[in-house]
Amino acid sequence: MRRVYLGMDIGSATVKVAGITEEGDIVGQPVYMRHDLFPTQVEAIKQALQIYLSSVSDYQVAGLGLTGSGRELNKHLLGGDLTRTEIFAHSMGILHLLNKGWIPDPNNHGKALDSIGSIIEIGGQDSKVIIFDDNNTPTYFNMNTICSAGTGEFLKQIADEAGIALDDFGDMALKANQSAKIDATCTVFSRRDFRHLTQKGVSLAERLRGVCDAMVKNYTNNVVNEQKLKEPILFQGGVAFNKGVLAAFERHYNTKVIVPPHQDIMGAIGMAVIVKDEQKKTGDQSSFKEDFFTREFDSQVRFCHGCHNACELSQPYERSDEEELTILDTLGGRCEGSLQPKNIKEYPQTQPSLLIPIRRSSIGGKEMNVLAPLSHEKVQSAKGVYFAGIDGGSRGTKYALIKGTESGIEMITVGSIETAGNAIKAIQLALIQIEKHLPYGAVLGGIGTTGSAAELARDMITSKIKETSDVKVTEIIAHTTWAKHSVPDVKVIMDIGGNDAKIIVLNEQGIEFAMNDKCAAGAGAFIEAIARRFETPIEEFGKIALTSNTPARISGRCAVFGESDIIHKARLGFKTNDLFMGLAHSICRTYLSDIGKGKVLSVPIVAQGGTFLNQAIQKAFKETLKLSDQEFIIADDSRLVLGAGALGTALLSKEAYEKGYISYFKGFTKVLGAHYQTKTVTCQHPSCDRTCNGVIALSEDGVPISGYKSIDCHFGMFDGMIQDQQVKHWVEQLLERGSA
Repeated sequence: MRRVYLGMDIGSATVKVAGITEEGDIVGQPVYMRHDLFPTQVEAIKQALQIYLSSVSDYQVAGLGLTGSGRELNKHLLGGDLTRTEIFAHSMGILHLLNKGWIPDPNNHGKALDSIGSIIEIGGQDSKVIIFDDNNTPTYFNMNTICSAGTGEFLKQIADEAGIALDDFGDMALKANQSAKIDATCTVFSRRDFRHLTQKGVSLAERLRGVCDAMVKNYTNNVVNEQKLKEPILFQGGVAFNKGVLAAFERHYNTKVIVPPHQDIMGAIGMAVIVKDEQKKTGDQSSFKEDFFTREFDSQVRFCHGCHNACELSQPYERSDEEELTILDTLGGRCEGSLQPKNIKEYPQTQPSLLIPIRRSSIGGKEMNVLAPLSHEKVQSAKGVYFAGIDGGSRGTKYALIKGTESGIEMITVGSIETAGNAIKAIQLALIQIEKHLPYGAVLGGIGTTGSAAELARDMITSKIKETSDVKVTEIIAHTTWAKHSVPDVKVIMDIGGNDAKIIVLNEQGIEFAMNDKCAAGAGAFIEAIARRFETPIEEFGKIALTSNTPARISGRCAVFGESDIIHKARLGFKTNDLFMGLAHSICRTYLSDIGKGKVLSVPIVAQGGTFLNQAIQKAFKETLKLSDQEFIIADDSRLVLGAGALGTALLSKEAYEKGYISYFKGFTKVLGAHYQTKTVTCQHPSCDRTCNGVIALSEDGVPISGYKSIDCHFGMFDGMIQDQQVKHWVEQLLERGSA
């Protein structure tokens, strides 16, 4: 029977399988498969191997080599003959293709490439660079496994946020003529810019192209570092499928970048080559367990109590027919102490609790009265008048409609629209819902805006900035206004949304607040990302988490590190419910230690924002702060928790109306029937010695009505709603030129 040598690349997100013959020819059907299609990594490996082996049914496995982050754990389960690092595997794979003459030379049609200068390799969770000398020998390599800003996982997160398929990412980015400016420092900052540009109406194509450029810049700074890439440059790994990233690399290095054949399974090919050479040299028989598919393998989590490192251990094992466990190895320890049976326990070491002082009475017995309704003379009554509010968030656009009454307000409707990467459309959809619930013949006495898209919404729907009942306020004021309305003696407001979080403390000195919009580690997007990873509906996350008795300890200092930590622990065998509840506690700890740092917390505390609708988050905060339901208040009506910002700005609009101001709302027919478009331009005014790149013009039916992103512009250019005809004329000229 003919012999086949198998190579497997088991990464954090995918498993790749390839095989070669004794002559070095690729044989069978190579497999590239994502783990998240299966309940466990072992199931994914079984499926991938079965698919491959069925394509080489007349071959006998003569050797198995493994690479990737899962190589050591799965070597025991599969009976692997050897393991090697990814750098070595990828180098051997591309050199094998080069020696076989299988890489076409794009600069010499019809001929094969005869040398390799550099390899760019980007996978799901890590990225690497390998530079070769004139003899095609690797002389330099580097790898980044900490920050995901230069990896495929980052692209997947952006695609999920934009609501597009990952396979469509590259083609959509190629449609842009210019790139939006995206911070390349890290994943969190890049995503922040992506969201903020969404709220300014920048086109999706420009934002995606900007992400590609940011990814290349991050890769160059952190992986290539100060090295010079030698040509020809080859691009390998799953990200090489993305034509937008490929084009960004070619722009950055000003050269043709080659995507070789089999670029997605290069590590697996390299391991097949390595194990073939090793087995033929030693003459050893393969250790591959051909009955792997019928044997029961799993892993269990254990904890080391040998020292303060408190290492979490994974023990791969095989289960026999008698239900006995045969431990194959103990992995994950930082020192030899983790290998001593006496130190290995089924439960983790006790961790110190987070101590947060809670004040349960007012200072000196005085009643605090911060941001109470202003005692103003009511120039006109709001009784029977309707007011609306829009909270334009990066993930959800919330809306509210209220009616003034003799004693206060009547809530007509509150809801949310998925922003889905298109703030303009989301604002119009929110207006449709407001109009739908407005009684026939009624008009709005005012419409307020808040959130990251507050300015965009205001400029779309109103025609005047000052002395109007169409207020635009910060999220701090909007959320505090609604909290004071619903719980008059509130002392602290905690708000956690999809991408930012804030704390507002009301005391005798006024309002003290802190906000974090740079990192998702303490926000709802972190939960959504993990729920997608585990293919769990976000609505079920809390229910599953609440079944946990031993929550996992999850890194909470950074969303990227936290997600990697959860993935790692899932591979080790942690139960899903323990990971979910551990994540809830992680978000709580991060929020309290970062945003709540140095704050004196008094009760009652009002919780707002969509993340607090999660039952696991509620439990984590109440347990950590040791508060009752009366001290940590979450409205029974979920709409009031999610729509607090929109309700607050509607209330403020009502107050402005009572002072005598009127609304300059353009009307539903005008706003919903208009075509709004943004365009990125470069401003070089003849009377100004500055050049402002990446400024954004908002047009309504082709007429510029607003501009954004200018800094201290003496001429009022790109400084919000256009109120001056000269400014309008200048912006029109820029748009006509198509300046970029």
